[in-house]
Amino acid sequence: MVYSVEQNTFIVMSYYRNGTFVDGAWLYSVAACKQEYLANYPDLEIQETSLEAHIRDVINRFVRTGNVNKGKSSGRPAVSEEVVDDLRERLEQNPQTSLTRLSQQSGVPVTTCHKVVKKRLHMHPYKITTVQQLLPIDPPRRVEYCNWFQNTFHDDGLLDLTFFSGEAWFHLSGYVNSQNFRIWSAENPHVFVETPLHPLKIGVWLAVSRRRIYGPIFFHDTMTGERYRQQILEPFIQQLDDEELQLGYFQQDGATAHTARAILEYLQQHYNDRVISLGVQHAFPPRSPDLTPLDFSIFGYLKDKVFQRQMNNLAELQHEIERWVQSIDGRMLQNIFESKKKRVNMCLELNGEHFQHLL
Repeated sequence: MVYSVEQNTFIVMSYYRNGTFVDGAWLYSVAACKQEYLANYPDLEIQETSLEAHIRDVINRFVRTGNVNKGKSSGRPAVSEEVVDDLRERLEQNPQTSLTRLSQQSGVPVTTCHKVVKKRLHMHPYKITTVQQLLPIDPPRRVEYCNWFQNTFHDDGLLDLTFFSGEAWFHLSGYVNSQNFRIWSAENPHVFVETPLHPLKIGVWLAVSRRRIYGPIFFHDTMTGERYRQQILEPFIQQLDDEELQLGYFQQDGATAHTARAILEYLQQHYNDRVISLGVQHAFPPRSPDLTPLDFSIFGYLKDKVFQRQMNNLAELQHEIERWVQSIDGRMLQNIFESKKKRVNMCLELNGEHFQHLL
């Protein structure tokens, strides 16, 4: 039976209320306390022997702690301020110190280090952001592009008509980052991942505007200018509506196959001066995947979804890619282009330098 605080308080008061002073000392009776308790709580079915044992436990607890109910264990003694200050100083000197190394250096148990760092120092582990290296000539180009983007795309209507394109390789074997992938087990399960010498892969090309996505177009060989025009650009342009073709822009990266003279001339035949690419008036800055919707969002999303399960052949891989591309809806596209605007603003604030670590 679980006794309430009220019942335990009654037991203590009854025990001492029924005490008698004999020969200079107080004498207390468990039996008297029990009888008064049963009279006060007549509706409860209680075994008297069990009640007597409970009365003794409550009285002993009250004498020892001053409490009538069980309290939380005091546990380990509190960590002193000197220890907290020492751990703070060590982390400030070397923020990359692991908790294991911090424990070894300070002599404080790892579990205590973890609690102090998290609850007392309010520190949290943050991953390092890996970004593409920028050359000294890149920040001014990025600033020029971002200023042009802000001045040109000041409303969402034009972004609805403009396509940002890109391509990526999807490997059948998927992708495993051994530095981040862990398996918790009581014993080493000796798990390994086989990587073929010549991995099977498929190339994916997509183009995305604020209101719709075109593709995927798949390819298996290294992209050349001729293949790029015949397999990708011609089908893409054929499906554009008049408004997209007459008012919208087309962006591509600086891959050699994309910036060949014949390719740029072909694009300008359809888009006039509304091409965003290296080699034309509106140059897209090199080494800037952080400003391209497909690179900073969509390709990462697709790989996370597609490789949730293992596939046996390229046909299955292609089917999964198509399925997840179809899952990208209008709301997601709008959010991606809001992120694009935010990234352009941050790039300008930092004068073209890296900004991903601040997102």
